[in-house]
Amino acid sequence: MKLFLNVTTYLVTAIAAVLAFFSLATLYHELSGSYFELLDILFKLPMTVIISLIICYFLIKRITIKPILFGTIIGFWLIKVIQVVNVSYYLYHYKSNEDYIQNISIRNTIDLCIQLLPIALVFLSHFLLKKYNNWLHISGFTCGATIGFFTSYATVLFIRHINNSLTSYHYFDNNELMIVIVGTAIFTILGSIIGLKKFNQTQEK
Repeated sequence: MKLFLNVTTYLVTAIAAVLAFFSLATLYHELSGSYFELLDILFKLPMTVIISLIICYFLIKRITIKPILFGTIIGFWLIKVIQVVNVSYYLYHYKSNEDYIQNISIRNTIDLCIQLLPIALVFLSHFLLKKYNNWLHISGFTCGATIGFFTSYATVLFIRHINNSLTSYHYFDNNELMIVIVGTAIFTILGSIIGLKKFNQTQEK
């Protein structure tokens, strides 16, 4: 279990660091008015790797595993929740293509800003869990989130297979994303509850 938690910590920290760097870099280009191309990203890939490694090193050395896992997992989950709400809102309120195009820049800005959520929640969790950490069993929480994600992801692929619509293993629509979001949340909560219950039973013996 310790190996699983360590590997997962490095993985989610690396993903969160890359998301944060790309988000900040894109926002900087947009605010400065300079043209931002995919080639810019490719040319700056070494810088991306270096900065992301620095962020990872700082987080892992300065912050314990518990807030990193809790913050990043919740952050990744919230990104998808906000994206689903964001898309649904604009599809519902802006019926015509003209209205949608006029407001798409706001949606894109939101999509960029929410990429910072995992890193931000790591720092918030670091201070929160210093005082209130008895309610969270990080092993159960992480295992539940992992099992929930892969189970709900496999469920969506199975439904696509049954409906003869398995043309891609990603690019889920809102309904499919909701299956993954809800499934992951349910398993995460159950994993945390079961883990905490087993931990308390062990302590009583």
